[in-house]
Amino acid sequence: MFGTVRTLWALMVVFGHLFWLSDFGRFAVFGFYILSGYLMTYVMQQRYGYQASGKKRFALNRFLRLYPGYWFACLLSLLLLLAFDRYFPLAGFSTIAIPSNAASLLGNFTMVYPSWLPHSITPRLSPAAWALTVEIFFYCAICLGISKTLQRSLIWLALSMLYVVASYIGDLYWHARYFSIPAGSLPFSIGAIIYFVVQQNKVPISWQVILKKPALILLVMVSISGFTAWQINQGLHLITAEILFYTNMLISAMLVLSLALGHSLHNKISAGFDKFVGDFSYPIYLLHYQASIIASVLLLGEVSKFKQHFSSAALLLVGLILVVLSLLVIKCIDLPVERLRKSIRDKASGQYKAAN
Repeated sequence: MFGTVRTLWALMVVFGHLFWLSDFGRFAVFGFYILSGYLMTYVMQQRYGYQASGKKRFALNRFLRLYPGYWFACLLSLLLLLAFDRYFPLAGFSTIAIPSNAASLLGNFTMVYPSWLPHSITPRLSPAAWALTVEIFFYCAICLGISKTLQRSLIWLALSMLYVVASYIGDLYWHARYFSIPAGSLPFSIGAIIYFVVQQNKVPISWQVILKKPALILLVMVSISGFTAWQINQGLHLITAEILFYTNMLISAMLVLSLALGHSLHNKISAGFDKFVGDFSYPIYLLHYQASIIASVLLLGEVSKFKQHFSSAALLLVGLILVVLSLLVIKCIDLPVERLRKSIRDKASGQYKAAN
């Protein structure tokens, strides 16, 4: 029952990027990392296995999940750059621009921005794709077995924590603990450990009361995110913001653990509805800047975010455009590709069970 949460996190990213609560989405990104760490460890353990054939099928399945929708988002950005050229500000719009050399073209095509800080590489036709470079890195690490056992996962967690501590000792700017590839290691490793906690039934009894209430955990997570993002705009001290950030990361981990244990946000949310809502998560994440381009031209006569022009009309129009674009991706790209992905999963699962 992760679909509803994934889409809510994607909407937090949208609100943070396009509207006035700028830091809101950052809390959701680490939630995504935790969930990915759990799910990727789960599928490697339960479906694909660590033989060469299983690793190849895992890689192919991830490729089919990530790239078709991403390429559509990049193509749409290119079309909007051409169609609305005269509406773009001279300083540009976020990171969206036509790649000017082979390296830039390759990075935008592969979604791999080869830098310790992937967000520092521009242009990016889908601006939020820097986080997918981090995801791909840890997909590869999990595929290669970094979370194959609980012991490995605990070592991974310890090294991840060591990196965070070292970043403070080295007086690195907070970007090193959020935008960098090593920064993603901590939430991913936490997600991997959640898998073993669930599988080995190691959840402390004292946690059960709160874990049975994922909706409450989600509410606390969103509330802390919103409060902290708002206070950052009011001059909140950086160290206080980071303490709240990591506290919220642990709350997100509790939410993932709760859902992994089979608890539902609400007993009226069926598995089918949860999946339907969850299908919007990835397109929303990839396409919200493009939706803002279209909406701002229609409402403001120029390409812009809505941080200085927030209104209910802007919120509704961006939302409507995002729904339309997302449905287009889901119906025309994701569903046809999903049939191929399912055949790969089923074949991998059958071979894995036969081998074990």
